[in-house]
Amino acid sequence: MEKQELVQAISDFVAQSEANLVRPEDAIYPDLAGLRIYDADLLVGFAAADDPLFTDTFKREGVISPQFKAPREWLPQANTVISFFLPFTEAVRASNRTALDEPTQAGHPQHCSAAWMHARVEGQDFLDQITDHIEALLRQQGYRTLCPTSSGQLGMITPVCSNWSERHVAFACGLGTFGLSKGLITAKGMAGRFGSVITDAVFEPTPRPYTDPFEYCTMCGACQRRCPVGAIDVRRGCALGKDQTICAPYLKASYLPPHGPRDVVRYGCGKCQVGVPCEKGIPGR
Repeated sequence: MEKQELVQAISDFVAQSEANLVRPEDAIYPDLAGLRIYDADLLVGFAAADDPLFTDTFKREGVISPQFKAPREWLPQANTVISFFLPFTEAVRASNRTALDEPTQAGHPQHCSAAWMHARVEGQDFLDQITDHIEALLRQQGYRTLCPTSSGQLGMITPVCSNWSERHVAFACGLGTFGLSKGLITAKGMAGRFGSVITDAVFEPTPRPYTDPFEYCTMCGACQRRCPVGAIDVRRGCALGKDQTICAPYLKASYLPPHGPRDVVRYGCGKCQVGVPCEKGIPGR
């Protein structure tokens, strides 16, 4: 399978799947039924399984952790890591730029727009379907595959760090660099979600058009001004700019009661990803 053939197959799946729409029975509010979560104009990058970023850099304390598992620790025959970024639609992004003025559920304060909550929760469900689709396409060609996040081997190292980081993997695959808010700034911005698949198929690595892990961040401080709890501080520098011990409790407090026939608990914030220069592109480009 050629690279472009795989990329087109993923894009077609995102464009055509009804799972990329909020189902009426799941909608927090009736007017959100049919909301499209992701744009089909996604980004896909590739990296060699033995790239030193995986085998050395990401295993360092202060980067991720020695407990980070390199691709061949997940799949011994691995040759390639495939990473993709799904940008949220304008409808999702625009909904979360506004003030917190939507109704609340049963007295629970709403920390972000309802559309953003669907993008965070139903969006992750659909992302899992995309990785399943990629694996199926490759396995039909006779290749081995593994998706770390659905393998049953994913484990938390700390409350905010696991043994596989989608953002760091995307960085290795040439998709973008980190910002002050710890999100990854891509050519399609940072408002969206990442996924990845490891395979023994051989694809040429995507060139990384950067050398600094924070190259795309202008340190403008817009995300700091957007943060509702002051978890971001430009004075600490890009690497330490976001304090997860402040962010995480606020995110946990956003959980809404179970809703819909599946009794799904929804949550989210994402204010630092919208209404900022890196929302839908690389600042200044």
